[in-house]
Amino acid sequence: MVMIKMLRMILIVSVITMLAQAAFAGRMLGGDHRSADFHKLTAKMLVILAGTQTVIAVASFLRKLIPLWIPLASLGLLISEVMEFAAGDLHHVAIHVPLGLAIFGGAIRQFLGVMQITPPGVESSS
Repeated sequence: MVMIKMLRMILIVSVITMLAQAAFAGRMLGGDHRSADFHKLTAKMLVILAGTQTVIAVASFLRKLIPLWIPLASLGLLISEVMEFAAGDLHHVAIHVPLGLAIFGGAIRQFLGVMQITPPGVESSS
């Protein structure tokens, strides 16, 4: 159960960080140049969070605590975060913005899916 709680916490922190990152992007567009530094910092944090999430998801799957789709989706999130970081760093806004929106939607979907998991040996209340 601890590993599932860790996955949930990482996804919560990731989604909140994504919202902050979007706010920094908006402030950048408004001319606040300091927000660019915060936007880049949160991007680095999101790559680290996605990598950590992937490791925990794989370990949880190997212990038969979660279905296969979760580590696969976690790996997809990690790859997408790295691509997003590269697109932003290279100023490819036409890729960066829609990919960021897709990542946010995918992270929300993963969070909702992980929240519905009932670990083995725990009775479901439904």
